[in-house]
Amino acid sequence: MTARGKNVKIQTLATEVGVPLLHLKLPTEIFVYDRQYVSEPADIEPPGLPPPEPFRPASPPATLTDQNDLQAWRNLYMARRTWALDMTNRCGSIDKNIREHNERTDVINRAVGVALENLKSHVGNLEHRFQEAQAWANNLLDEQRAALDGWQQALTTLENIPARKDFPVLGRPSTPKVDRDRPTGTLRDFVDMAEVQRAGSEAVTASPHFAGQVQDIENAVSDIASDTQRLVDEALPSPVDGVDGLLEEVEAHAKKIGSDYEHVLGLPNNQKTLANISRLALNHTQNLLPSLADISVELQTGLELAVRRRGAAEKTAIQHMRTISNIESRLADAHARLINLDVESNAFDIIYTVFHMPTVYGSILIESVRRREWSDKIKTDSLTLAEEMAVLRDEEQRRRKKWLKSMGDFISFSDSTTPGIEVNLQGQDDEWPEVTRKETESYIEDLRTKHSLTNLADDLSLQLKELDTPTRQQRRRAKAFKQGSVFDLSRSSLLLRGDDLIRSLQEEKTKLEERLRGSESRIRKLEDLLHRQSQLSRPASGNFGPDFPSSPASPHPDALSRRSSVSSRRISVTQPPEDKALAQRIVSLEAELAAEKETVQRIHKEAHAERQSSSDKFQEAQSTKKDLIGNLEARQREFEDERRYLETEVKKFKLRTEEIEEELDRLMDGRDHERQEADERIHQLEIDLESAHISTVEEAQKANDLKARIQAQQEKEGNLQTRVDELERLQNESGLKDHDNYQTLQAVFMGLSPGGSVPLELPGLIKAIEVLSEGLSIHARSAEANASQAIAENKTLEERVQQLETEAEVQARILGDREADVSRLTEELSQEQSRFKDIETELSQERTKFNSLQSQIDAGQSGSDALRERLAEEEQKQSSLSQKLDEAKSLAQSWKNEAAEWERKAGAPSETEQHAVAWFKARSSKSHELSKQLFTQVEKLGRMLEQLGFTVIQQDGRLIVQRASKVNASSSLGESLSQSDIVSLKPDTALLGWTQAENPEEEETRFSAFMESLAQFDVALFGEVIVKRVKDIEVLARKWQKEARGYRDKYHRVQSEAHDKIAYRSFKEGDLGLFLPTRNQAIRSWAAFNVGAPHYFLREQDSHKLHTRDWLLARITKIEERVVDLSKSMNGVAPDRRSLGDASDGASLDDENPFELSDGLRWYLLDATEEKPGAPATPGIAKSTVASAHVDAKGSIRLKRPADESAVAKTLSRSLDSRRNSSTSKRGTPTPSQQATDSATDLVRPADADAGSQPREAAPIFDEVRRDLLLGP
Repeated sequence: MTARGKNVKIQTLATEVGVPLLHLKLPTEIFVYDRQYVSEPADIEPPGLPPPEPFRPASPPATLTDQNDLQAWRNLYMARRTWALDMTNRCGSIDKNIREHNERTDVINRAVGVALENLKSHVGNLEHRFQEAQAWANNLLDEQRAALDGWQQALTTLENIPARKDFPVLGRPSTPKVDRDRPTGTLRDFVDMAEVQRAGSEAVTASPHFAGQVQDIENAVSDIASDTQRLVDEALPSPVDGVDGLLEEVEAHAKKIGSDYEHVLGLPNNQKTLANISRLALNHTQNLLPSLADISVELQTGLELAVRRRGAAEKTAIQHMRTISNIESRLADAHARLINLDVESNAFDIIYTVFHMPTVYGSILIESVRRREWSDKIKTDSLTLAEEMAVLRDEEQRRRKKWLKSMGDFISFSDSTTPGIEVNLQGQDDEWPEVTRKETESYIEDLRTKHSLTNLADDLSLQLKELDTPTRQQRRRAKAFKQGSVFDLSRSSLLLRGDDLIRSLQEEKTKLEERLRGSESRIRKLEDLLHRQSQLSRPASGNFGPDFPSSPASPHPDALSRRSSVSSRRISVTQPPEDKALAQRIVSLEAELAAEKETVQRIHKEAHAERQSSSDKFQEAQSTKKDLIGNLEARQREFEDERRYLETEVKKFKLRTEEIEEELDRLMDGRDHERQEADERIHQLEIDLESAHISTVEEAQKANDLKARIQAQQEKEGNLQTRVDELERLQNESGLKDHDNYQTLQAVFMGLSPGGSVPLELPGLIKAIEVLSEGLSIHARSAEANASQAIAENKTLEERVQQLETEAEVQARILGDREADVSRLTEELSQEQSRFKDIETELSQERTKFNSLQSQIDAGQSGSDALRERLAEEEQKQSSLSQKLDEAKSLAQSWKNEAAEWERKAGAPSETEQHAVAWFKARSSKSHELSKQLFTQVEKLGRMLEQLGFTVIQQDGRLIVQRASKVNASSSLGESLSQSDIVSLKPDTALLGWTQAENPEEEETRFSAFMESLAQFDVALFGEVIVKRVKDIEVLARKWQKEARGYRDKYHRVQSEAHDKIAYRSFKEGDLGLFLPTRNQAIRSWAAFNVGAPHYFLREQDSHKLHTRDWLLARITKIEERVVDLSKSMNGVAPDRRSLGDASDGASLDDENPFELSDGLRWYLLDATEEKPGAPATPGIAKSTVASAHVDAKGSIRLKRPADESAVAKTLSRSLDSRRNSSTSKRGTPTPSQQATDSATDLVRPADADAGSQPREAAPIFDEVRRDLLLGP
């Protein structure tokens, strides 16, 4: 809050603090409160203040080695001075702590006071709003009581008021009546009685409930106000017992001791000095030193009191702030209840319809009359309009026919139909019945007389009178003049007829009659006033005025006067000459008198006519004045009403603004609370994210382990499959060997019977061998060879069987190491292998027996019978062995199928592992991409800070963002930079590789470094800096915009002023220049009058007529810049124009140097148009006016040639580049200093200098403008 108790918003904090600084005021104080301490419930207590360190002053030095030694006394004084200085320093620190604690206590008390001021303002607003709401509620309660008391009487009144039933706009009762077919009824027929009765019963309870709500709010507001006042009384700060002046006393005592020490140092060594020193030391011991110790103890006590006072102030402030928080919560509740205060039931609205029904019915009657009259008027006007348009159309048709008849011989044109107009009326109000004015007036009169509803009758009478009031358009059409200008009567002039015209004329007639009566009374008053004034102003001795009748004289004088004149003439005949002269004199006087009377009568008539016209003018002026005054008074009343209304609206808007600000403050507080909760939630989510990351790492480790196990299982399955394939191969080899044996038997048969057919079955073969065995004796030699061969083969077979047995044992040991899943198959396979080995053993035994039998046969030891028996036994064994071999094959096939099934089952975990590995790799890539995006955003934000002119400084482990200009300009900050580092916000891209770590430990380390690098950039600090920068830019932009607007207006004003002024310091296109002839009469060059801007020459045009002028005022249209370069003409010297007798009057502008300027000099050729054509050719009288303004200067227009051409070449070839690069040939307008120097150089010329002694290119006469013509005509 501010010191005035106003809440400070975060968005306007810079404005709240910066505006006082802009106006050179004191810095704005902002009071900040901690929500956790000042809000209820009081769960958190603030930490207590530590007690101050104990202070025990040391004893002052009192050791003296020798009383008679001056040096010993000096040492004692020095020790006491040191002790006093130490006490002063310690007392100074204690006094500083006391002041600091007192200041903090004062700040705490002021903070409570500010909060109370804020609360008082809110309570005041609440009381003000409650007063308004209470006034509204009281009026509403009064209306409700009146409605409750009189609704039954009003309903009875409705029963007695007759009404028509043919109004569809009024609601009919929900329940139809028996006499609903009647055309008339009462107003009660338009009211739903059941609904009104129900509303009456509800309103009896609704009104007390509403009054109870108002009373509850009043009690709550009064409680809040009383609690606030009690809190204000309790929050008065306690007085502070200050220790002011104690430190000054300590310093004074210390200075006294120090001055005494310095005094002792300057004393001589004698007895008197020792006595004085002893008395001074005694004074120190008895007064100064104990006083210092007492004051230090008192300061220490004051420090303890200040600490306790601050602690008590903190506790009291927290209690008060919690009370304020409680009151504010109650205030918000009361405010909400006050806003929502309203009658919950609509029963009173239903009851009010009973009271309003007569007025509504009367308004409907009046509206019906208005609509009927308007419809009739529209119909009449439309018919009239159609008739007039038809007449116009007929006239146009006749005119066209007449014209065609006269022009029929010359044109061939078929007349088309003349366009007409058709008027159609749409949207008839059929639902509104026909109502007359008489019926409406009778209804109003019944309300006034029979039912005593005078107020309602008056209101309806006013509405009825409004039927005769013309509309705005009708009033405008009725008046021919409007505010001094003729009004256009063409708009809707066809509709100005009938009743509108009569009504408007009647209204104008009434107004004119009223004005006429007033004017006549004023005229009579003015005539009486004028008559009285003429009576008072008549001279006493005159015969003019009222002595003569005001009526005009008769042209024939009466008889009496004629007879008197005749008699006088007759008497004059008999009178003497003197009498005759008198008579003649009398006659002449009478004639003069008659002439004077006629003149007076004429003057009276003119005065009367003028008085009448003046009276009319005066009355008209008075009426106009009264009308104006009435209009002004009406406008003033309207303005006053509007001002009061606007003031009321302003007060309401101010209250509404304060309420909105309070609501905004509450919303901001709630938003801050939500932001805090969001931060906590974000922190919790970050923790969850870290835990999820850890769990992800663990899952990845588990996946790697599972992958390794699956690979091992696959290797085992592969080995097993290899072994199974080897067994199948061995089994196939055994079958092949059996087949070889069968072939061997066939070979034996073929050996016994080469030409016979070999039996297909083994028993038949054996029988055939038995049959042929009888012939073995005959072929003994061949049998021995076969036997020996069979023995060799038998040995080979035995060796192979042993090898197979060895391999089978090895395979059995390897298969025994398989897992539990394939152990059963391994055991069955080993059993079958053992059985197969037994079969092979038996087969080998049988082969052995067979061989032995063959040997016996060869030896002739046995007969054919025994051989047959043996062959039969061998056949049986052979068949059993074949069966066993088939069973072994079937078992091998089943084992093969089971091995394939196990391979399939082992392949399923492999697919799951592959899916997990792929998902893990995808997530790793997404994490890497996310990290890359974060690093990119941090880099962009840092680059944005650098582009905005900020520098990031890392100090004490945190980042500080400051302006680069401040960092470079501040020396103190430059010293602090020695202890801090300017941080580069460009992140290290090597940290992005944390997702490619080889082990979990390395991944955790890299991820921690990655998170630390992200945490180094404070986004909140970045946002604050950017927001503050944007606000500063907005303020600066508004300031610059205002200045730019002012500069633009100033520029436009100066430009408009300068457009008509003559330029003389610099020239550009569009400027107005004064061109004067130079004194170089040879080339007759004209140059612009200038100050500090020479060499602006005019391009002569025929329209200028320069040969007849002395000056030219022209506007520059084009500027051509040139530089003199004489190097192009170094091979020859240009001849003198005058010496050659050239007939041209001026120099050719196409030459390199038409005006004979110095080499390297920059000059400008101007195209100009005369601003004011027809200017005088000669200065005329102005020559005598400016004759004294001539400049005295001497010069020579003669060309001084060098002695020889070598000197010319030497002069032209010297340092051309340096002269071209000189300051006089540079582009742009010279600086003010150069202009002042140049102008001074041009204006001040030595009068007695010899121009002939200067080189030609340096002669000033060629560049000098005639200043004697500056003040021409």
